[in-house]
Amino acid sequence: MDDHETQLIEANEAHSSGDFEKALALLLPLADKLIPEALSLLGVIYQLGDGVECDGIKAVELLTKAVELGDGVASHNLGTIYAMGMPGVAQDFEKSKACYRRAKSMGAQFAPDSFYE
Repeated sequence: MDDHETQLIEANEAHSSGDFEKALALLLPLADKLIPEALSLLGVIYQLGDGVECDGIKAVELLTKAVELGDGVASHNLGTIYAMGMPGVAQDFEKSKACYRRAKSMGAQFAPDSFYE
């Protein structure tokens, strides 16, 4: 396991336990290195407002970059943002479905097949 994988595991654990400051400290350098999973988790942090101000635009920006770098989970999370809408991001069911379909094609399927059609 390389260093960034260890940092990602620690960041996920910190985020899950509510230590958002530690999660951010671990994720920001990885995001600067364009590690897709770090960008994805940062996107979720901005989506939820965990230790930062909730920011839909920043969440979409981070998640989109993660998707471009091959992270299917980020595409699924983008689908959720577009399905629900949030401050700064309009609800858009077509974009949502496109994101969910892309997530499935990238191996990030979290619901029955019919959900993605």
